[in-house]
Parts: sequence; C-alpha cells; structure tokens
Amino acid sequence: MNEFKAAQVQTRELLYRYKEPNRIAFEYFIEGIYQRRISRLNEAEDNLLNAIEEAGKKADHYLLYTFFSHLAFLQTYKGNTIDAVNSFSLAKKEAILLKDAYLQVLIAINISDIFYRNYIYNQSLYNLDQAQSIFEKYKLDQPRIQYLIYYNKAETFFRMNRVDSLKFYHNKLAVKKGLTKSYTYKMRTKYYLDLLNHNYASALQSILALKKDTSYRYANIDEQNLAEAYYLGGNLDSAKYYLNRLIAEPEQDNHPEIKFRLYEVLGEIAGKERLHEQAAQDFKQALKEYKDHLNRLTQVGNISSQIKLDEIQGLYLKQEEGYKKERSWLILFVVVALLVIGVVAMIYRNVRQKRYYEKLLFDSKKEELAYINSHEIRRHLCNIKGIIEMIKQSDDKQGEYLQAEDHLYSETEKLDKAIKNISLKLDH
Repeated sequence: MNEFKAAQVQTRELLYRYKEPNRIAFEYFIEGIYQRRISRLNEAEDNLLNAIEEAGKKADHYLLYTFFSHLAFLQTYKGNTIDAVNSFSLAKKEAILLKDAYLQVLIAINISDIFYRNYIYNQSLYNLDQAQSIFEKYKLDQPRIQYLIYYNKAETFFRMNRVDSLKFYHNKLAVKKGLTKSYTYKMRTKYYLDLLNHNYASALQSILALKKDTSYRYANIDEQNLAEAYYLGGNLDSAKYYLNRLIAEPEQDNHPEIKFRLYEVLGEIAGKERLHEQAAQDFKQALKEYKDHLNRLTQVGNISSQIKLDEIQGLYLKQEEGYKKERSWLILFVVVALLVIGVVAMIYRNVRQKRYYEKLLFDSKKEELAYINSHEIRRHLCNIKGIIEMIKQSDDKQGEYLQAEDHLYSETEKLDKAIKNISLKLDH
C-alpha cells in the first residue's frame, strides 16, 4: 500500500504540472480506489461520488462513464443491488452520449450480471441479447467481448438447467491464444455439462483437477459447485466442509442470494443425517436469507422497469437532438433560399408539433407503466410477506413452513410471472 500512496502522490504532481482540467475529479477517483483496496468501502463510495460531481461540472462524459461504472462495481460488491443497477444505468446514458458502441456493450453485460446474480434469468438473457445486437450492428472487432457474451449465456443456461442451450454455447467457446480467460470459460462450462447430465463423479474429478491447474482461474463459484457436486454425489461430509467454509467468508456477508442456497443445502444434508434440530436451524437461516433476497429481488424488478423507461427517454432525447439539427439546416436554408421560406416555416411547425405529441405520449406511457408496476408486484409481494409473517409468529416454525411451503412457492411463481408480464409490456 505504501507503493500505491507513493504513486498517488506522483500522479497528483503530474496532474497539477500539466494543468489537467479534471485533476480534482482524478484525485477523488484515485483516493476511492485506494480506500477500496484497504476495504474501507463507505469511504471509497464517498470519494467516487465526489469524483462524479467534479466530472459533471466539466461535462466530461467519458470520465462520468468510468466513474459510474466503478461506483456500480463497488456497490455490487457491497450488496447494494438497487444502487448498482442505477449506477450502471447512468453509465449507459454516458456511453450513449459518447456514441461508443463498445462501452454500451460492456454496460449491457454488466447489467445482465446483476440480474443473473438475483436469479432473474430472462432479464439477464435480454441484456445479453442487447449486447450481442450492438456488437453485431457496429461490427466490433473484440473477440474477448464476444467470448464474454457466449460464456455469460452459458452460465445463465446452466442455472436454468437447459442442457441443450448450455451445450450450444459451450461449443462456441474455444481455447485461443491471447484470450486469457478462454481456457477457464471452456473448462468450467465442460464440468457444467457433467453436472446437468448427473455425471457427478466426472464433475468432481474435473473441479479438483482445475483447482490445481495454474492455467485455470479457480474462483468461489467453482468452490460452490464443488460442494454441490459432493452433495449430489452422496459425499455429505465433504459437501458440509466446503459449504461451511463458503458461508464463513466475509465477502458473502452482503449476498443473501448466495447464502440462502448454501444454508438450504446444509439443511437438506442435516435432514438426510436425521439431525432434525440442525436441519431446522439451517432451514430457518435459509428462510431468513431468502426473505432478504426476495426484498432485493422485488426492488430489482422495479429498477428493471425504470431502466426500460430510461431507454424510452433516451430514444426521445436522441430524436430531440435530431430535431435541433433539422432546425439548424432549416435556418440555413432560409438564408440561402428566401423564395421557399413559407415551405420551411411549415416544416418547422410540423417538427415542433411532432416533438410535443411525442413528449405527451412518452409521459402517458410512463405513468401507465408506473401504475402497472406498482399494483402487479405489490399484491403477490404482500402475500409472500404475509406467509413469512405467519411462519415467524408460529410456535412450530418448521411445521408451519412445511405447510406453507407450497403456498410460498406458488406466490413466488406468481410474482415471477407478474415481473415477466411487466417486462413484456415494457418490451412492447
């Protein structure tokens, strides 16, 4: 860290020597990176917000894109799903203003990852399809990004238990020189296929071999899959060891979407071992984590709607820019050709009317979508919260949970259908 601070001082001197107009913004940004390195996350977030404020004063869209993206990654790490999606959305607006297709693709991938982490797989795939569409439209020469899209789709289809789709994207991935993660992508999706095809022994052998493979980037996701493979393969003691080790890691503290599954598997293991009291404790903890996750899941659904509205607004702003250019040409045309001034005036009037009616249409659609989103989601969420409250107040929480499990699952399915229904309306 001493080296980092020394580099920070040197960078500050260079910024002042060459009179960089955004030097204050850079100073806040570098300090934010340093605070994150030493795990002072709140201080890191404050510095990034200050950097964004300073960059906004200069209207530096590239810096704003960079700072919003870093802020979103930090908020994701902290478990602030709502703030992270909102920050990515703001970064996306800056990328559109910059007319940079590459940056737009990156943002779409990052937003898809938020939905993936929260088990909203259809929205994750939707954003990946958006990324692929932009990638192809602008013919980007970025093999690394193309592979990242393929891999993220493979990950999503693995979680959806869609073997054929997973196999399709696994086959698209190949180990290539210069693409450092291509080997990791290929080998990970290979053992994913073993897991979905119930070849647990083969999956275990692959994961344990990759753990020792220096060319492979072994991560927590592999450790979680290793625990699942041990459990599904009947090796309960090894499964418990890795599950408890994952739960104990500090970086899982802000991620109930991961921890509830870990506790759920521990409860299932305790049930198989007839340790009923332990099973009850594990399932109770899983339910607590699931409740926290469900609150975040509902909020992400609301943010999803907001992103759609922002996209509509972005299209409107693009059209408005086009109208400004039209008006400039019309004024020039009036100067050059006074004989057609009457025709030009009519065109200009029509353009203004078009803008006015499009704004009215946008406002009415925005209100309609907000109304639908509020009432569709709230009904099912209230039912779920009511069931959970009933379980909390019961003397026999385990028995009450077992009785209410089908109702809880049913309401969750209805909530999922409601979110998908809203997404369909937004798409149209």
